[in-house]
Amino acid sequence: MSYLGQAPGLGEAERFIFTASGSETSVTADDNGVLINYTVGQVSVYLNGVKLVMGTDFTATNGSTITGLSALTASDVVEVIALSTFSPADTVPATGGTFTGNVIHSGTVTNSSTTTATGLITANGGLETDTNSTIKQKGAFMQSSTHQAWVMGG
Repeated sequence: MSYLGQAPGLGEAERFIFTASGSETSVTADDNGVLINYTVGQVSVYLNGVKLVMGTDFTATNGSTITGLSALTASDVVEVIALSTFSPADTVPATGGTFTGNVIHSGTVTNSSTTTATGLITANGGLETDTNSTIKQKGAFMQSSTHQAWVMGG
């Protein structure tokens, strides 16, 4: 059975509606000033509800302009349905990766391995471990000993 629908790897359809004032032969933005953005070869253009034929009635070769239209008359409506390429640029792979900048998380984080932090850890709600684990405080022996000596009058 043949595949029906948009090609795999393409993102959402975006709709641009442009109302002509007269004599335009190209469209670059919709009525709200939003610039047209499409993947070349993945765009449909309608003029007053009638689908135009790419390469015959219009050209769409640069991802941002619909050209080659017959001169539009005032109040003609050009509708552009554009499929954008889906590219999850801000993701980290499931098997590892690096976040930069602040990361805000709510919920439980479960780790079954070693966690290394090279900066300050702020735990506003405290830190907890199970009954068999400890939190090691490295480099605090002298601070703790000095404090105890001052408190005991030594």
